[in-house]
Amino acid sequence: MYVNYYDRKVKLQDENPTIGILLCKNKNDAVVEMTLPEDNNQIFASKYLTVLPSKEELKKLMESE
Repeated sequence: MYVNYYDRKVKLQDENPTIGILLCKNKNDAVVEMTLPEDNNQIFASKYLTVLPSKEELKKLMESE
């Protein structure tokens, strides 16, 4: 909702469209789809962790990429 508000009330005409980020403890594609406008191409949703991985887990992740 903040993206729509910002685009309608704050953003200047010569500015690019607002980019939004949804941070979700549990990503639910259906909720994201119904929350955003149909023509959405500038808002992204992803799952985030509330606790950082251990040093060993992070090292494994980096090596696998």
